[in-house]
Amino acid sequence: MTSVISGQVSALSALVVDDDPLMTEIVSALLRDFALVDIETAQDGNEALAMLSLRHVDLMVCDLNMPGMDGALLLKHLADFPSPPALILLSGEHPRVLEASGQLAATLGLTVLGVLQKPVDRVRLAELLQRYNTQFPKREKSGATIELSKQDLRRGLKKGTQRLAYQPKIDLKSGELVGAEALLRWKDPELGNIPPNHVVSSAERHGFIDELTLAILHQAVMDRAKLVAADLPINIAVNLSLHNLRMPDMVEHIIQIVTAKGDKPANFTLEITETCLIEDLATALEMLIRLRMNGFQLAIDDYGTGASTMQFLQQFPTTEMKIDRSFVVAAPLSEHGCAFLSTAIELGTKLGQVTVAEGIETFAQCTLATKLGCQQGQGFYFSEPLPLDAFIAWARSYQPGWLKQKTDLLICTEK
Repeated sequence: MTSVISGQVSALSALVVDDDPLMTEIVSALLRDFALVDIETAQDGNEALAMLSLRHVDLMVCDLNMPGMDGALLLKHLADFPSPPALILLSGEHPRVLEASGQLAATLGLTVLGVLQKPVDRVRLAELLQRYNTQFPKREKSGATIELSKQDLRRGLKKGTQRLAYQPKIDLKSGELVGAEALLRWKDPELGNIPPNHVVSSAERHGFIDELTLAILHQAVMDRAKLVAADLPINIAVNLSLHNLRMPDMVEHIIQIVTAKGDKPANFTLEITETCLIEDLATALEMLIRLRMNGFQLAIDDYGTGASTMQFLQQFPTTEMKIDRSFVVAAPLSEHGCAFLSTAIELGTKLGQVTVAEGIETFAQCTLATKLGCQQGQGFYFSEPLPLDAFIAWARSYQPGWLKQKTDLLICTEK
């Protein structure tokens, strides 16, 4: 079995956390069989945290039910580390508890290679080790919420504080680049980089979201002209807050910004994000219908997380359904996770939506989404969000064929 483990994996440092000395020795022995050399052990969460405070570890195999600090609480503390280890969760608890723990870890922003039911299956452990990727994205912690005043926001737009980064959208069947999402970046001269969700929430609270949205769209339209000049005439997606659907003349402003630059609405997708409750459904529907009739594509963003995304799918004239990252991350970890993703994809397909898997980070996630019939993918597995010039350089060097050449072990059986 050692021969199937790559050199990258055998070079990993590992920490095995379990209160059962026999189980700790069994897992450590299996890891040694797979050529791992740097292996530490801990009896509970407290001991594990003490070790992690002294040194970095690439991989942690962690039990859930332990005295002192159990695995669930340990996951919460791991999320506070700047570079937490990738995780393999191990337990004799009910499979649903184990799967829910994997979902908890993913929700906390941790990298989960998979879950293992006791007793440990050697082949399954080897499969999970092969999923390790040294290029797993490191997520920035948002920290305390930063509140921007209306004056801060207006001053920022005047000074060009806002920037856009573009993350590619890939056709999962052909591997072709089909579009990109324009993502807000905001660097305040005094506060530094501010998380986009803090900027948007501040704009919504202070009644400045329409100005912010139109400014972002204006920049995206100008950037798309540069993409066309670079022979990259792809669709660009821009986020549209539900707050934007309260101003009747918003439709005219959106159309004017796009057409004034000689572009066509069909080249843009407006992603509807659920940041508030709809107070006037009739007005919102009217605006969305008019945007569709003028050629804009409409997408439901983060499907599956909001309280009303199912309602949106039923009532809004959308063309695209973006399935939230939480579904994508959970799918390769268990049969239940796979079933949820499969159901979402099937629903979107039956309703005539282009289905997009958000937050793809691993080939297992990518291959499973493709296998289940998802049409497009987006995430760090393809590329992080990039400034326009860097995105153009990436797109020119991108080779669609690489996506079809890889293989990976999956846990969702063929139908």
